[in-house]
Order: sequence, then structure tokens, then C-alpha cells
Amino acid sequence: MFLKFNRYHKLPATLPKFEQKIIDSRGYSFILRRATIEDIDSLVHIEEAVYAGTAPWLLRDFLSELSRPHLRLYLVIQRNNQVIGFVGAAYNRDKQDIHVTNIAIVPIWQKNGLGTLMIEELVTFSKTVGVTTMSLEARASNHGAIALYQRLGFLKTDVKKGYYLGDHEDAISMVNHFEHKISDN
Repeated sequence: MFLKFNRYHKLPATLPKFEQKIIDSRGYSFILRRATIEDIDSLVHIEEAVYAGTAPWLLRDFLSELSRPHLRLYLVIQRNNQVIGFVGAAYNRDKQDIHVTNIAIVPIWQKNGLGTLMIEELVTFSKTVGVTTMSLEARASNHGAIALYQRLGFLKTDVKKGYYLGDHEDAISMVNHFEHKISDN
């Protein structure tokens, strides 16, 4: 009965360690690991490549995020010692949620399943943490990303009008609900 009313019964105070993995996709091998401060330049360059030369997140933004490993999880995917993509997430114990803050793959490696792999790894990690949801926003015009998230179990929940800085494009809020079985022990 106590577990029913204790909403923190399984949630850690801070994020656990993420173990580096070797993953394969379409005949290529990649390393998926936790991002470090040394990766920040690569993250900014990836954003510049994805967003036509203008990185929405600056060095200081990534420094702030990576300086909080107890509440943030940034994963990078690399090939031949070069970072080619990343995904970032914020842990919110009070909301029992992991929120995807950012995801990007260099254009030459897009459409190779790497975004799917990184989101799937983040979902798996989130389930081991014990959160009940993973949330994110996607640009309303980014139909490919929205379709990817829907294939991975995310549902549209809201439209945030004028959400993005600069062009004030709307964002589609999405959430993936996880089911957890509580044992009677």
C-alpha cells in the first residue's frame, strides 16, 4: 500500500551512469556514449550543419547542460572518432519525466536510422530510471521528426504557438507514456 502513495518509490535522486555501447546500423558500427565538455565544439558544429550555419544552442548553453550530469543526459554517436550526432535530455523527478531537449545528426548521416537508435536508447534508459513519461517538442513543419516520434510511441499532446526563437514557429508537444509494473514485494 505504501508504494501506491509514494510517487518516488523507484526514481533515483540523480541520473545513473550511462554505459558506452557499440551499435550497428545499416552495415556501419558506431559508438554511443555520454557527451563530455570536450564534445561541445562538435555539438555546436553539428547544429550549424543542420540549421544552415546558425546554431540554435550556443557553447554556453551546452556548457550549462553538460555541467549538470546528475539531471541531464547528453549522448553522442560517433564514427571513426568523429561525433556525428547527439541527443540531450533533462531529468525531472517531480514530474517523473525525461524531456528531450535537443537532437541532431549531421546531414550526411541523416536517414540512416541514427536518430531512431538514439531515441530508442534514451527510451530504454528512461525506463530503467523508472520515469513514467518522456516528452519533447518538434517543429510543426518537421513532419519527418514527428512521424519518427509517433513510430516510437509518442503521442501529440499540444501545440505551443510561437515556441521557437527567431522564426516563432509553432511546436508540437509530444509524450511517450511508459507502463511500469510494481511488484507486491
